[in-house]
Order: sequence, then C-alpha cells, then structure tokens
Amino acid sequence: MIKLCLVMVLFLLNACKTEESIISDIDDQEWLVKTDYIRQGCYSGKDCIPSLQHPEKSLVGGNDLEFLDDNNLIVGIWDGEKYVAFPHSILDWHEIVNEDGYSISYCPLTGSALHFETESEFGVSGLLYNSNLIMYDRDSDSHWPQMFLKSAEGSRQGDKLNLKSMIETDWVTWKKLYPNSKVVNSNTGYSRDYESYPYGQYRTCNSQSCGDYIFFPIPMVDERLPAKTRVLSINSENAQKAYPIKNFVIPTLINETIDGTLYAIILSNKEKIGIAFETSSSLSIAEWDIENGSIIIEDENGNQWNILGISTNGSESNLITANAFISYWFSQAAFYPGTEIHS
Repeated sequence: MIKLCLVMVLFLLNACKTEESIISDIDDQEWLVKTDYIRQGCYSGKDCIPSLQHPEKSLVGGNDLEFLDDNNLIVGIWDGEKYVAFPHSILDWHEIVNEDGYSISYCPLTGSALHFETESEFGVSGLLYNSNLIMYDRDSDSHWPQMFLKSAEGSRQGDKLNLKSMIETDWVTWKKLYPNSKVVNSNTGYSRDYESYPYGQYRTCNSQSCGDYIFFPIPMVDERLPAKTRVLSINSENAQKAYPIKNFVIPTLINETIDGTLYAIILSNKEKIGIAFETSSSLSIAEWDIENGSIIIEDENGNQWNILGISTNGSESNLITANAFISYWFSQAAFYPGTEIHS
C-alpha cells in the first residue's frame, strides 16, 4: 500500500509538469469555465478514482474503524434520519460517495467538501479545473467543477448544486457531539490503505520550499494568505468573503450581511469547524460544551438549533444552508478572484 501511495504522488507530480496533461480536444465555447486550466488528473478517464455507492457504515466504536484517528477530519451530516460521518481518510481515496437523494464530494487537492442534493449518481471524471475535482453525473454525462457549484458542460450546463448542511470537524469532536452516529468504515470493497494519505506532504506544504505545492496550474496564486490555509468562504452571486479558520481561537459567531443577505458564520479552530447559514435575524452561541456533546445556536426569540442547523426545540424550521464551503485559500482565490478576507 505504501508503494501505491508513492505511485499516486509521483503520478500527480509528473502530470502537472508535462504537456500531456493539457486537454487538447476540449472546445472552449462549450464550457462555462476557462479551459486553459482544465487538466487530465488521471489517464484512465472516468472513474479512474472509484466513487462509493452506499458504503458500509459502523456505529461509533464499531468494526473496521481502526484507520480512524481522533485527529482525523470527517464530514458530518444529518441525512434526515440519522447522523452520518464520512472520514477524509476514505474520501481522500474515493472523492465521491453517493447515497439515496444526496452525494458527498471531497477534493483532496483543494481541501473542499460538499454535501448536495441529487437524484443522480456522480463520479470522478478524471479531469481537474484550477486543480479542483471535476465531477460528472451519470444520468446526463454533464461535467461539474466541484467549487464552481454548477455544471460547466453538457446538457445540464448552468444547473446549480443544491447544497445541504454539513460540518467538517475532527473525529473526536464528532464522537462527542453525536455518539450514536454512523460512520463509513474501511470495508469498501477496494484495496486501499486508509491509514495513509495518498499525496505525501501536499496538505502541509505551504510554500515552494517543499516543491510543487500546487500540483496543477491555476491562473495565479493569491499571496494574501498561505496557499493551504483552510478558509470558510461565503460565495454569493456578486460577492465572496473568506474566513481563515485558524484565526478563531475560541468559538465565534459572526452575523454579517454579504451581497444583501444576512449570514450567521460559526467558526472554531480548536474543533476545525466552519459553517454558515442564511438567516433573517441575528444568531448567537447559547452553548458550546463539546465534552457534554452540546453546541446550541439561538436567535433573539429563544429558538434554538444545533451546529448543523437542525431545530432542537421544534418551534422553528431548520436553518437555511449558505452557499459556503471550506477549502484551501489558493483554490478559493483561483475560482473567485477578489474574494474579501475577513480580518
């Protein structure tokens, strides 16, 4: 398995340095993105990285979770019936998980995860744009650059992803918040070393001193922040704003109007959390007690929600998920030049 990891790293390093990774037969007029920055990520084409369909899950403390360390990041959701965790350690190797009515996607090269509603299955196209995963849906064969949040090519061109609530946090925090949740385990049907990260030093390399720290070309590197800084970004139609998670040493909730919409942005570096909701009134943190498994957000009328925006007192509907996601700073700036940085 170590050899497999090394092969993947070497492949990516070589791919970004050769003209062979440039796609010559893409018609620029058929795409909504600049095709100059589309690259072939892996040469066997579609599904070269295999997505998972309804993968096996364990309860917390169950079998086939030996690969999962307390410090590992997970994507956590409420699927309408139960809480479910999708470990980065699994997503690093598969990038997309398809479930009933929704998909989870994660791009290891841009550090970006999405939870979105869909009746179609999505797969890995083998293409990258701005170093970011390009998904394809298996119903229409349309292409969806993940951080573009809509289809860039095909019969569904221009269709937008309907984002659903999710958080990224470390495994130890998720277990305390949702001890009865399920988690995708290592019994995926594929021979992968889920204890190993397949891209070497990539996620910790923040300068050119450790080599090609961005594997594939992007229009420019915005040096206002180190490239691999994890930011939560609000991406509205006419304005974008990024919040470096590392800056929020204590749990913080910011009520801020961006592009005419009021957002509640919740950030905590200790728990690696960044999440945002659209809201009609200001919210505040009523309780942040990880040891006792409780994060409560409330409005001025006493209505309360958990960290995923699920109503806890039944008097209000769930919070509306913002058009926001966590990613590495370099990729946010490449997709959305001029993104404002919260200071």
